[in-house]
Amino acid sequence: MATAQQVNDIDPGGSFVPFGGGSSRGLGDVVAGPFDVETGPYDNRCLGVEEAWDHYWVTGRGHSTVGDNYMIHKYDKSGAYLTSYPQGTPLSGWGGRDMEADDASNTLWIGNDGGLVEVQTYDPITGGLTHASTVTTAVVGTVRALCQNTATGNFFTKSFTSSTYEFDMATGAVVNVFVNSAISSYGMGYDSNKGTIWSTDAGGSATEMDPATGLGTGTGFFGSITGSQGGADVYNDPLNANGLSMVMLCQATPDSICVYDTVGAPPPPPPTWPEMPTTFVSAAGYTENFDGHAGVVPSFMGANALSDLTGLPDAGAWCNIGQQGACGQETGSGAGVWAGSGSGAYCLEMGGDPLGPTGFANRSGLVIGLDGSGAGDLTLEFGIVDHGEETHSWDGVWVSADGATYTQVYGPWTPLLPSWQVVSGIDLSNSGVDTDGQFYLLFAQSDNFPMGYLDGVQIDDISISGPAPPAPTLDVTGLVAGGTATMSASNCTPNGKVFIVFSLAGGGPVSTPFGDGFVSPPYNVLKVNADGSGAASLDKDVPAGAAGVSVWFHGADHGSATLLNALALTVG
Repeated sequence: MATAQQVNDIDPGGSFVPFGGGSSRGLGDVVAGPFDVETGPYDNRCLGVEEAWDHYWVTGRGHSTVGDNYMIHKYDKSGAYLTSYPQGTPLSGWGGRDMEADDASNTLWIGNDGGLVEVQTYDPITGGLTHASTVTTAVVGTVRALCQNTATGNFFTKSFTSSTYEFDMATGAVVNVFVNSAISSYGMGYDSNKGTIWSTDAGGSATEMDPATGLGTGTGFFGSITGSQGGADVYNDPLNANGLSMVMLCQATPDSICVYDTVGAPPPPPPTWPEMPTTFVSAAGYTENFDGHAGVVPSFMGANALSDLTGLPDAGAWCNIGQQGACGQETGSGAGVWAGSGSGAYCLEMGGDPLGPTGFANRSGLVIGLDGSGAGDLTLEFGIVDHGEETHSWDGVWVSADGATYTQVYGPWTPLLPSWQVVSGIDLSNSGVDTDGQFYLLFAQSDNFPMGYLDGVQIDDISISGPAPPAPTLDVTGLVAGGTATMSASNCTPNGKVFIVFSLAGGGPVSTPFGDGFVSPPYNVLKVNADGSGAASLDKDVPAGAAGVSVWFHGADHGSATLLNALALTVG
């Protein structure tokens, strides 16, 4: 039988950033699963989950090719599907969401729309469920996530980013209301060891909440299943020697549950840019058009193609110099627009996979290892095509001394052109990052559409230059009546010819092979040879009666065909 498209009940504003990372041990480790809860009952609209009476129980609306049958599915602890029981008379289009159970009283509560809670009774002899009653609460909206504080007996619920409600199940009265739109809840479980609530959050993550305030504690983890969030429960688990486990449902393909450890320190977040260079190349004079690498990332580069939600490598992200695929694959609005200025078949492309889906939050970054030892101030230039980038926090060019902390030197990318243009004059050395030694240069981008289709950038023809050498310079000292004036030139061509010119008639200009000379005829031309360091000088006696006379000086360095600076002086 053909499988219909997955149908999920998701947070319409689910853009909240989940906890990143994963842990090799402790908090967030997988204890059991993941288990497919969709295929057995043929239900692609599974929603809530509860561990009770040594089984897993899952609410489901049904399957889009069969219809809405609103069941509670029963699984053993190995994830094997056993049977299903009716939820009761459907109270909404989606039916029951998350659940809470009291094993001792053989009671299962199921959250529903309109502040309603369905009550089921468990038969320990048959292992089945039967509908008992409906509780009307004062909760506003859907009782979507549901758990009970075992110490007080009060229940908690939250619907995506709504307020958290603490209420009395016996009377339906609301005891407390906590506002916290930073957490998007679909499932909850009460941690009796710590006295906290674990909630599912956006993107398959889990967030710990303080029941006294409704706020997050700052602890959480990212689950191993990606997709839309679902129900949850926290329970004593004999499979978990650390203590309590948390079972989470993820609306994915297929809908699945997985059991996680709730004990231990939070895992460290992944490095922002995990792929780093292992070698460094000279910064001054560095040029890059990517063609010489022929699609192989060299050791002095690190290409990062990441999910912007998890910070982990993801095949849907695109940081490509040819190693992920041929450059220029974009098929959207940027089709046929090439980043290079005729420099070859390769460039740097950053964005989502150009042939991939829209809506995928990606982060790309090319890190280049550079060594600026003794180079002085460094200036960057590059060419770029902007395919429609919006502004995001990582967009632009960055420098770092340690590969962990980055300082932006250019950005964001907007509003650049959707055609080739050159960006120049970017100062790399005066941002507070020491570039007199080994450092990192980062080109970064984040967005949510394919590269070349309303998002992404192409970069090529990168060049870095050091400071320009000092220009040939003329200086005159000792210009005093009756004394000896010294005319000296510096920064000229080593061992080359230097012309020093002076005039008593005015400051020109006159035409010369090197440009306008700022002396008037008649003028005197003196030729002198520079030494090996590019310095030249000669002395000239100043007449005793010349005090107050104006003298104009100019000259040229023949080797570089460069005029010296002009001087207008008065004899002292």
